[in-house]
Amino acid sequence: MEKSDSFEELICWQKAYQLKRRIKEEVICKLPKYEQFELKSQILRASRSATANIAEGWGRFHYLDSNKFYYNSRGSLAEILDHLIEARDDKYISKDLFF
Repeated sequence: MEKSDSFEELICWQKAYQLKRRIKEEVICKLPKYEQFELKSQILRASRSATANIAEGWGRFHYLDSNKFYYNSRGSLAEILDHLIEARDDKYISKDLFF
């Protein structure tokens, strides 16, 4: 497999970025104001971490070093899922938006 010219070409980064955009555009606005510094902050930080870790991993010279960042990104994506489950269960977002 040849190295891409930019992390933006990586499908995993593109998908994580799409998720981040959707969270910013469709989820955050639905959270109540009292969740601004709790759930909202956590979701935003995790979504930023997911794309940032992929980008940082791409920038490393050795694949083993890169893999650490990709694993961190995967963890951030799992964290986002957990937060979205909470938002769905607390009825901040609809089941349709969750899926």
